[in-house]
Order: sequence, then C-alpha cells, then structure tokens
Amino acid sequence: MFCITIHLLFFLVAVDAATQHYFHQSAHDALTAWIHDQTRHAKLHILANIAPFAGDPHAMPGAVCASPSHARPDYYYAWTRDSALVMNEILSWPHDDDDNNTTDIVLDHYVAFTRHVQALHSTYGSGEAKYHMDGSVFEGSWCNAQTDGPAIRALALIRLAERRRMPHQSVDPIFSIGGPVRVDLDYVAGVWWQNGFCDIWEESRGLHFYTALAQHHALKAGAKMALRVGDKEAGERYARVAADIEVMLREKFTTTTRPHLPTTIEWSGGLPTKHSNLDTQVLLASLHFAKEGAFSVHSSEMLSTVLAILRRFESLYDINRVTNTEIHGISVPLGVAAGRYPEDVYDGVGTSRGNPWSLVTSALAEYHYRLALAYAQTEHVAVSPEITALLEWTAPYLQSGGEFNATLLYSRDGLQGLLSYLLKAGDLYMARVARHTDRDHTMYEQWNRYTGYGQGAKHLTWSYAAHMSAARARSELISTLNGT
Repeated sequence: MFCITIHLLFFLVAVDAATQHYFHQSAHDALTAWIHDQTRHAKLHILANIAPFAGDPHAMPGAVCASPSHARPDYYYAWTRDSALVMNEILSWPHDDDDNNTTDIVLDHYVAFTRHVQALHSTYGSGEAKYHMDGSVFEGSWCNAQTDGPAIRALALIRLAERRRMPHQSVDPIFSIGGPVRVDLDYVAGVWWQNGFCDIWEESRGLHFYTALAQHHALKAGAKMALRVGDKEAGERYARVAADIEVMLREKFTTTTRPHLPTTIEWSGGLPTKHSNLDTQVLLASLHFAKEGAFSVHSSEMLSTVLAILRRFESLYDINRVTNTEIHGISVPLGVAAGRYPEDVYDGVGTSRGNPWSLVTSALAEYHYRLALAYAQTEHVAVSPEITALLEWTAPYLQSGGEFNATLLYSRDGLQGLLSYLLKAGDLYMARVARHTDRDHTMYEQWNRYTGYGQGAKHLTWSYAAHMSAARARSELISTLNGT
C-alpha cells in the first residue's frame, strides 16, 4: 500500500508539473475573464427571455420563452421544464445582487403564471409540455404528457417558499393545500409509475431516468416541507412514493448489462432508433437532482456513464478534431463537444444529422467541477477503476501524459492535486463552449458538427442557464482550492 501511495502521489505531482504550462501561459486567466464576461451576458439574456416584453404586449408576465426564435425553429413557447430549470437557476443567484428587486419580481410573476396555467382546462393537466406565451394551452400535435416538468416546477417553488418564509410563518401560501406545489406533487405522485410519458427531448415514451430522478427529488423535498408544516398525511405519502421511485431506479436502471446508465426503459413509443440508450440527459439528471446518493456525480454509475459519453462523442463530430483555441490571444486546450445522444438526427431546424449542444457541453464542465467539490468534502477519496479511467482518458487533452495505477486512498496532498486536475479538466469543456459562442456572447442551442458555428435556436434560455450553473460550480471549486 505504501509503494502504491508513493506511485500515485508521484504521478499527481508529475501531472501538476506538466500542466503548469496551462497556467504559466495565462490560459486560466484568459478563460476566467471570458467566463466572467459570458456570465454577465447570460444573466441579461435569461432575464430578457422572461415576459413582460415591450415587443409582445400579449405575453403573460412570468412566461419564459425557450428562445425568442419564432421560425426555423419556432421556440417561442413557455415549456414547463425549461421554465422551471431557469427559475431554479435564478434562485441560485446571490440575493444581494438583485438590483431593483428584479429577480424577486420575476419570481412573483412566475408564481402567478404557474397558478394561471394550472387552473386551465387542458388535456394533460400539470403534464402539459408547453404553453403559448400568452398563457393559453398549446393544442397542436406534440409529445405529451411530460412528467418531469411539474416535478422541477415544484422544486423551484419549494425553494422559493423556503427562501421567503418568515421566522413566524409555518408555511408559505405557495405550499398550502391546493397551492401550486401541492398540485404538481399530487400529480407526480399519481402518475410516476406509468411508462407512456415523453422524455425531455420529446422523442421517446417509457420510464426515463431523468424524469424519475426529478420526481424522486421533488417528492423528497415536498415530504420534508409537508412534515415541517404539520401535514403528516401529505408528508408520509410523498415520502412513500419517493421511496418507491428510488427502489425502481435501483432495480431497473442499475441492473443493466450496459457499461452506462440507460436513459429509458420499458420503451412504449416514439423514436425507435436510440439503440445505444446512451444519452446526456442522464448526466443532466445527476447535476440537477442527485446531490448525494447512488446517482451523484461521484458514483461509479455516473462516472462510467460520463466516460462512455466522452468516448462516443469524441469521434462523432468533426469539430472535435480541433484541440486548442485562442481566448484573448492565449492558446487554451479544448475538450470534447457533446450532443444529446449518438443517434440524434435533429439538426436544430429539421432532421439530418445531430450536432453538439451548448448546454450539454457546459454540463460536462460542471460535472468535473462538481466531482471535485464532492471529493473535497472528505480527506480521503477511494480511487476506483471508474475515476481512474476518467482521469486517464482526460490526460492527453491536457497534454500531461502519465498513467494511473492505483486502488487506494489519496492522502491530503494527493487530494489537492486531484482537485486541481479536475478543475483543469472542467476547463476543457468551458473552453469548448467559449470557442463556439459568438463574439457578442450569443449562445445557440447547437453548434454545426462540421463548422462549429451556432445552429438551431438563437439565444436559447437553457444554454445561458447551463453556462451560469457551470460557472458557479467553477467559482466554488476555485474558492475551495484557495481555502476561502
């Protein structure tokens, strides 16, 4: 064991020395400056995509457009899922940065919009995938219902209720019986086990990993709040259903013979072409809903899945042949641009060949930062075959070389080296996003797989939110490394 420990520490020191070039050439500083500028623009664009709009007096305040694009593609709708994810991002912004109470006003509008759409008579109730920006039901042909949306919306509203609860209050009206949180949680608790609902890409029906993890997380949070406010019946019911979902996740998603977590089981319709069942929505689920437990970022299942994603997308897109970019005149190493899933044919306008997605590549950056932050919570980290394989795979992208050969515990010094290494690994994907983001900081849904230029929906709200989430994780990691 002692010899193995020395070997690993020697490797980490060697890696750290080899990657000093990355910092000596100010690549870190150049990327940090770009992230700072992009984050500022991302916040402005997110707020600009939330009604009211001067140019559209009919848009209902609180409606979040997926994109202001009205054609090729038409994304000018308020998707339940996208809107809720954006609100969860806004709730993560520092409250003392809220100039003129802008975000509080936005959140109030969102609550009012939620109450409005929940009261509508519609075919799918809380499971409606999207609404017109004026708050009316979209009645065209679509992949409905989608049951992740109400779960994520409930999570956002629970966070808001907790944030605003005064010391003397037992419960915020948002969580009261018949209130918007209960409407969504009761809906989720009644349908979670059915396999006829659509996934987040709106293409397949079945039981979906992302949806199930969102529902599990929301019901656990709802149970905790219900018990705190004295509603024992609701608290026990939500907790019981959350436990059932957890059993289903363990029994049906981790017993597969695949080397990665599947995205959909008990497939019941939709596109039949996703033979690999490898999908980056599994990665997104871990970031959004699994702060701890079996599917957290440092679980063996998630490590294997992320590595499978990287290996598959590495050779899929021509733009991944470019391994360096210039940011503020400094050469910065690049990581892999990743898309939704390997068999994807949606090109942002129609069907041909799928492309890399900005929000997915930002998620890869966040994953490495969150992985480091998870390891930072303990002084000793078990070195598994899964983390070893991921680090080995990353090394050539940092031009650091070396081999990992250990099944042991890191010492404290070794842990610091690991955290620094994962910061550099995450930066690979941040730099990739920087390369394909317009000079004026405009973000798209996709990048053309051959040219790298923006494609699909312009100013996609989720792309901006994903960047901000990754940037925040990076800032937390740098603070941890600096001991602040």
